[in-house]
Amino acid sequence: MKKNILLGFGVAALLFSSCGSAKTFNCTNNASVDVTDKLFVLTRAEVQQYVNAGNDDFIHVTTADGKLLASQMDDMDGDGNWDELAFIADIKANSALSVKLSVGEPVEFEKRTNLRFGSAIAPHDALIGVKRLKSTDSPSISAVFQMEGPAWENDKVGFRNYYDARNGIDIFGKSTTKMALDSAGIRGQNYHARSDWGMDVLKVANSLGAGAIAIGYADSMYRVGVCEVGEFRFVAEGPVRSVLELTFKGVPAGERLYDVRHRISIAAGDLCYKSQVWIENMQGDEIIVTGIVDKHNLESIPFEVGEFKGFYTHGNQGTMGEMLGMAVAARQSDVISYTAAPKIGEGVTETYFMNLKISKEKPAEYYFFSGWEHQDDTFVDAAAFEKAVKLNLAKF
Repeated sequence: MKKNILLGFGVAALLFSSCGSAKTFNCTNNASVDVTDKLFVLTRAEVQQYVNAGNDDFIHVTTADGKLLASQMDDMDGDGNWDELAFIADIKANSALSVKLSVGEPVEFEKRTNLRFGSAIAPHDALIGVKRLKSTDSPSISAVFQMEGPAWENDKVGFRNYYDARNGIDIFGKSTTKMALDSAGIRGQNYHARSDWGMDVLKVANSLGAGAIAIGYADSMYRVGVCEVGEFRFVAEGPVRSVLELTFKGVPAGERLYDVRHRISIAAGDLCYKSQVWIENMQGDEIIVTGIVDKHNLESIPFEVGEFKGFYTHGNQGTMGEMLGMAVAARQSDVISYTAAPKIGEGVTETYFMNLKISKEKPAEYYFFSGWEHQDDTFVDAAAFEKAVKLNLAKF
């Protein structure tokens, strides 16, 4: 029987508001819980309201008591000019933090997020401009790409994408806060066996794994993976957040062809990554489907907190029988329904689905969470994992 477990705290949005000074503003937490590593992202136009910063300038973000916050300036469209300022802050429950922007000397902050896409062939160079493979044969793909495709991580968890027609997403459980994926699976390392940093913890097979995507319409569903041309782009990488985009041109879905853009971002301190999905050539009846692999007949447990809803599974579903929790969540207004794939058959199998709205004006958006027992020993308990997911959602 499915159950709904709620925590005894209210969750409200974190607000950004002017503080009256030309160079100072308030980051406000209206939630009844403290938040740690809340990500703020300001556009260049918003930044210019507080400080005049050029392309060669470095922006300091400081609190009223002079504490320098970790930040980065990101070129989101690839034109060589920064477009956004991202920074993180800890804010107490029901309180505000006054922050000032100024131009200063460059600062090297601790790196808490990372992207990696490398060759499996020595000297294991980073890959640029390679096209998605059309194969689904894992051994041959492993011989070409390190980790079989691009990977992303923060100080809590890591993920990878199968850069081929499967387009699955897998999980790296981490037992270190250090960035580990640059060397995963190369120079003698086997990421399928547990190391001091962690390991690959998920079996994906023909499921959607850890939040991969499909397109649905007219009661049918089509995995996004097979395409005419698939590409990737590393958008931003730094101490605060990392962002990559996967693009798919000519995705077949019944009699239709779509172009799909999947933007994935991961921020320092989170248990999750964020997905945004856009579709071109829409006819108006499409939905986006994502989900959680279901290979162990575990219960799918729904939850709601604030403006979010989702579901999670928890149990001995790690590759070595470890306790692993996985959750997917989205804003309640975007969720259509939850369904499940067949256990066997053609197409996507063994998956609990979340069906999401998408339109020409608004992308589908969701968050995928992972909690491994060797990452945090409290995650052996399902209630502790659910609580951690809800606390993380309080930041969004």
